[in-house]
Amino acid sequence: MKKYILASLAFAALLTSCNSNEWDVTSDLSVDKTDPTVGLTPVAEAEGMDYAPLYWSVYGHLRAQEKAGSFPNIFTEQDWDEAADYVATNLKSHGYDMLVTDGFASMSGDDGYMTRYSRTAKDERSPEVPLTTIVAKLKAKGLKLGVYDSPFWYHYTNPDAVIPGTDGIKVSSLAYDPTKDKDIKHPNSRDQFGWVVTDHPGAEQYFEGFFKHYSDLGVKFVRMDFLSWYEDGMNYTDVIDKGYGRERYVKGMQWINKYAQKYGVYVSLVMPHLRNNAIIEKYAGNMVRIDADALEGSWYRFSDNNRGNLRGGWPNSENAFDGFINWSKISGRKKIRLDGDFIRIGSYADDNEKMSVISLPLMAGGPISITDMPTGNDLKFFQNDEMLALQKDGFVGQPLERNLWNTDGEVWYGQMRDGSWVIGLFNRDQAAATRSIDLTKVGITGTWSARDLWKHADEGTVSDKIEAIIPAHGCKIIKLTK
Repeated sequence: MKKYILASLAFAALLTSCNSNEWDVTSDLSVDKTDPTVGLTPVAEAEGMDYAPLYWSVYGHLRAQEKAGSFPNIFTEQDWDEAADYVATNLKSHGYDMLVTDGFASMSGDDGYMTRYSRTAKDERSPEVPLTTIVAKLKAKGLKLGVYDSPFWYHYTNPDAVIPGTDGIKVSSLAYDPTKDKDIKHPNSRDQFGWVVTDHPGAEQYFEGFFKHYSDLGVKFVRMDFLSWYEDGMNYTDVIDKGYGRERYVKGMQWINKYAQKYGVYVSLVMPHLRNNAIIEKYAGNMVRIDADALEGSWYRFSDNNRGNLRGGWPNSENAFDGFINWSKISGRKKIRLDGDFIRIGSYADDNEKMSVISLPLMAGGPISITDMPTGNDLKFFQNDEMLALQKDGFVGQPLERNLWNTDGEVWYGQMRDGSWVIGLFNRDQAAATRSIDLTKVGITGTWSARDLWKHADEGTVSDKIEAIIPAHGCKIIKLTK
């Protein structure tokens, strides 16, 4: 409880400090006795890993089943065929090259690692779809598979399976043992997953085997969820899980850093507390979620949900816009990228909102993660190649000021590899408003040609200042070239 009191006091102080932005709500939660990154190199610095992906996720399909109570949730071979055709036809030529599994559906394997995903029918007795089948289907379309899984979890039907690289250590021995594991945060809570206790013998070999397993399958993207539940069992201020402690969590993150690089796997971290200024996550992840779940989408979840408020633990921000502003301090080229969660484009009220929900992740250097199967007018927002050029460039912008409470957090800028600049003017408010940027104050001098990347129109030249009236919930993205 003490740490939450401290976080509340820090936030109260923040509200009376004139919003100087010399603040960080996680600073009171520093728990590392020593620097956990000594000897590590950030995974984002590895060759070919400095980017944020463009991909399609099964999330929307399975979330709908979950809400409908249609159990078990399934994504069948026919569903994979339809999804692969959709992505290949509508998105592949624009750079989207991957389809990714998610939770909600069955995930199982025989010897510790997932080899099957989803039942094939609405029947718990029905067989599951082999991952090898999914990989083959996507490969035939020139696409890749990414998976939702974690080395902190184990999947097995054979408790006597031996962990690769060990002398007979069984996978089942990685589980919580109340007779030995005495320093668990909430021992009376129920485990939500089959968690790997990282100080048990064989745990490191299990982590390495996890990355080798997926690399051998041709899967080079893994999305790891519920990390806060492993670290301390907490979500908001609620006890959800046992919580295995900071030291076990950090040890696992150090192994993720080591073996993700060894096997060339891209790591997406989901639901971490990001304590101590994300000190260990910045090394272990290529990408990190920085806000609460998208759920059914909408402007409320993108910008308005608990706007302007931060927590010292997961989720630090209840909306993506605040998350991008707050955590812009840790992102950049060859640094971890920020993930605002899935884009449910059909949930947005008008074209202005739809342009904004695509533009901000790209301005922040994050991914575009599509779910559902948008068509027509909704599909075109994902096909704007002038905007997607930012992702191909590896672009990472930043807000004019890391401030959740004034409009400087709604003005973004950054430079592309060819020397051109991109300016993003956003309006989170309910009415049209003016947004501006003094170019000289951010190091942009001289005369530049301006182009609107959504209107696909040149707009003459600019030199000292850019100013525009931005519609409610809208944006204007301008590229400046010599």
